[in-house]
Amino acid sequence: MKFAVFQDSRVGGRPYNQDRQGICCKRESTLLVIADGMGGIKHGEVAAQIVVDHLLKHFKALARPKIDHPNRFLVNAVTTAHHSIMEYAAVHQLEEVPSTTVVAAIIQDNMLYWCHVGDSRLYLFDQEGVVLRSRDHSQVQRMIDQGFINSSAIKEHPDRSKIYNCLGALRDPEVEVGPKTQLEEGMTLLLCTDGLWGYFEDEELEKAFALRDVSVALPILMNIAEKRGEGRGDNLSAVSITLVGDAKFKTNSPFFVDTDTIPDDTNPEQRVIQQRAEEEIVMELDNDLDQKAFEEIQRGQKFY
Repeated sequence: MKFAVFQDSRVGGRPYNQDRQGICCKRESTLLVIADGMGGIKHGEVAAQIVVDHLLKHFKALARPKIDHPNRFLVNAVTTAHHSIMEYAAVHQLEEVPSTTVVAAIIQDNMLYWCHVGDSRLYLFDQEGVVLRSRDHSQVQRMIDQGFINSSAIKEHPDRSKIYNCLGALRDPEVEVGPKTQLEEGMTLLLCTDGLWGYFEDEELEKAFALRDVSVALPILMNIAEKRGEGRGDNLSAVSITLVGDAKFKTNSPFFVDTDTIPDDTNPEQRVIQQRAEEEIVMELDNDLDQKAFEEIQRGQKFY
């Protein structure tokens, strides 16, 4: 599989960045993940870092060279990441349990598998426009679904940032699994936080990716979102890939990946592309807790 890839994370108008993201490419499978630590609760960046680290670590361990049951993996990995956040808060005696959204996707055998919790979004575009988009777990989306407001009101609504489903809440998250989708050359996958999508209509995103690969389109979108935020915007983060053929593949570009060149499982190396924010977080996660989470995911792979 060949694709162009780009990711970026910016602080926007906030004092520090609580978004986290990452990509892990193996020979026959690729994982993308993004998380938006909730700013209304302390240590949101910790929750976001835990979930991204958690998914990347266990994907690298279990993709040999691909995941046996991708949807099962995603649900179990996100659920155990939630438990790790809860345990981290208990071990470190935090006054509040940190919370985060998450959206994660696996590309494998030319198929897309994905899930999300909260209002960080996944988009899939082809040359005609939006193929699919995740549905926000937000109060505003509920009002839209119930017919109280229309979708054009979402960006200005006072409750637009209120979500009812996240990792780190007192009850387990409801991990929504999206439809398994066939991927084709020229399609673009975008995972992003509300600090980016909140400044664009779907039609604007469609136009941005219609004639450009992500290494060109995404920096433009990030710049526009920052400008529209006028120094008061949220953290904004995105990770995106465009599937390309041989004709459009740029061999010497750092923004292009050919997974056929990645060593197979006889070599432990994988290509990991992880973005950390400006403020590096130092976390000493308990090894026993992390091992327990790994064992839970393995059990889930067999029995979920």
